Amino acid sequence: MTPDPRDENHTVSDEAIAWFTRLQSGDVTEETRRQFESWRAHSPLHAMEYDRVSSIWNDLGGLKSGADSRPLSKAPPVSPSTAVPSGITRRGASRWRASMVILLLFLFGGSFWLPDAWVRITSDHYTETGERRELTLTDGSTVYLDTGSALSVEFSPQIRRLVLDRGRALFVVAEDKDRAFEVAAGGGTVRALGTAFEVLRKPGGVVVTVLESRVQVSRDSSKTNLTSGQQIHYSSDTGLSGVAMVDREDIATWRRGKLVFHNQTLAEVIEEVNRYHKGTILILDPQLRSSKVSGVFDITDPGLVLQALQDTLPIKILRVTDYLVLLDQAKTPAPAS
Repeated sequence: MTPDPRDENHTVSDEAIAWFTRLQSGDVTEETRRQFESWRAHSPLHAMEYDRVSSIWNDLGGLKSGADSRPLSKAPPVSPSTAVPSGITRRGASRWRASMVILLLFLFGGSFWLPDAWVRITSDHYTETGERRELTLTDGSTVYLDTGSALSVEFSPQIRRLVLDRGRALFVVAEDKDRAFEVAAGGGTVRALGTAFEVLRKPGGVVVTVLESRVQVSRDSSKTNLTSGQQIHYSSDTGLSGVAMVDREDIATWRRGKLVFHNQTLAEVIEEVNRYHKGTILILDPQLRSSKVSGVFDITDPGLVLQALQDTLPIKILRVTDYLVLLDQAKTPAPAS
């Protein structure tokens, strides 16, 4: 099975939008510019996605970029329909411009909804954002679908095959000595050698975690067997990773409405929270992405997760709408003289 290029493109597209927004904010430092140039030069795909975002914005007429008007992210003059409303302060105007950039890109970019619509059409089972569902298959196996997930079922007299088109699922496999049980996801295959396992498909690749018994994970010509409490990652870039141990109590906590993070980056946390948020949360400051997060969060209310993060990290939250949230570096107050 060939890897799905939409996985990588989705992540790079999000990063390109975040960079474009930050460069239009009117508060760009030389360090930010250096970080941007490094990101853009990382691969032709990065440059292509940034140019695509910039092109979409130029087609819309653009917004004046405030104090920052260097050639790095050119923008045409302000059009009457996008002029900053009266009564907004200079600092507020920068935030407003940045918010409008993202909002209009969401409205007109198109790429945010087309893959989702395609998955809806081609999958047998689909969950909306915030929805979780339990499925009983014809062989007696049970599948627990997490939020924003899609699954296709391809059973035959010879094999029980499923395709995780997106999202995450926990599979509890019924015994059938005549037919193997396989789950395909992101260019790899997971074959059940026992009872229960979880598969997560995300833009950066696929994560397989075993809750009970054993599975065999294969990608290209590589194969690895996992037992209870073990986990493996794979992607189109890295192939199969090494086997890691995980706490069995942390597996599939999403079924109870909880997410558990152990010293993970804020970028990883927000990527996960975004799966439950009806909209998108974007990190504007690249340095924030590497901030470390640990804790147990109630994912039934993503807003409370953001509030908890704000209580522990130097971040500020700008809620443009209920569907668009921006995270940026909080300014450290100057010490009292």
